[in-house]
Amino acid sequence: MTNLVVSMLRFSAAFTLYGVEQLENSLKVAEGGDQANKAIEGFEKTLNSVTEVLVRDMDAKKKETLQSVAKASEYMIHRTMEGAEILDPREIVKVSTDLLQKTSDVTAKWVGKAASAMEKATESASDSAMAEPQTVPTQ
Repeated sequence: MTNLVVSMLRFSAAFTLYGVEQLENSLKVAEGGDQANKAIEGFEKTLNSVTEVLVRDMDAKKKETLQSVAKASEYMIHRTMEGAEILDPREIVKVSTDLLQKTSDVTAKWVGKAASAMEKATESASDSAMAEPQTVPTQ
């Protein structure tokens, strides 16, 4: 179980850092016109595809949470873009990194809760197995 939790946290961190790196790359090429737009659109499609693969097997409650986070993120990004007269790429990266960190923190909490529930279930099963009296058939 420990290895699973570590793997999930590692995946979450890697995916977060990959997203930040791709955002930075997108901002670097944003000055490149049509070629840059194609690169950004391609990256967006890749992210959406990976997200759909991950969401496919989630239960309904997790899907609702994801939709809520996505809606709040979209709202925040739209407000940021509307309010910015001069876009500073460093600030955009910072805001995006903060958002990805918060998403990563939420994911870590889910993993922690799952690990705790699994640990409690394992302890309960172990305790009940020990508590059952062993009866020896009499003749």
